[in-house]
Amino acid sequence: MEKAVIHRPVRYSEVAGLMSRPTFAKYYRKVAGTIYLHRDQADDPDLVAEALLMRCPHGMLRGFAALSNMGFTLNLDGWRPIISIPRTSPAIRAHRGAILRLVEEDVHVINGRRTVAAVQAVVDILTRPDSWGRFRDGARIEEQVAVLDHLVRQKLDLFGRLRKGPGTAGISALVNPLAESRPESIVRVRLHRAGFKEWKPQIRVRGREGFYFVDLGDPVLKVGIEYQGAHHFDREARARDAQ
Repeated sequence: MEKAVIHRPVRYSEVAGLMSRPTFAKYYRKVAGTIYLHRDQADDPDLVAEALLMRCPHGMLRGFAALSNMGFTLNLDGWRPIISIPRTSPAIRAHRGAILRLVEEDVHVINGRRTVAAVQAVVDILTRPDSWGRFRDGARIEEQVAVLDHLVRQKLDLFGRLRKGPGTAGISALVNPLAESRPESIVRVRLHRAGFKEWKPQIRVRGREGFYFVDLGDPVLKVGIEYQGAHHFDREARARDAQ
């Protein structure tokens, strides 16, 4: 029977007085080396990133892990945490997440953790298809834009830096900080790539009861699209939408 749940990365030596090694092996999952997480938390990417840094104290957070540590919320579940260590270091195997040997970037210390800059973190997620979790072969461009829309909406100055970055300038032409949801971003990018390039998010229109904003609109064609999530399906919401 399990006698303790440790809600952080842990070594068996820290809990040896609380449980036997077979019990520990039953309830805890290896992340890297002697670092483990409780099985109920073994897929939490932030805790996995913390465990990787516990294994490699001089490691640097990359990609989604770096962005999460900076305080960004991520509209993507199951992303894969990645840290880097100097290229000259011995290879270290990770059972969860990844430990890469790379040339060290400029180091920033945020929340006590070594991390790359925000623009480099975005470059990481664009160039590391395996960091996207459920998109095992890499995310489609509309999924990438949906994530970037969500990031720049939280920190507008990041948008300007992405537009100037050599590794992000191309995709940033599709990014719009006015987008309010992942589905809206995906629809907009698909329209854009199909040749309908005038569609923009949050277009102001006049209704019977005043002005409001449609999710996507083409101001030239004067056509709008509203993405209706599940919360629009009850009777009261449908009545409001019909107005």
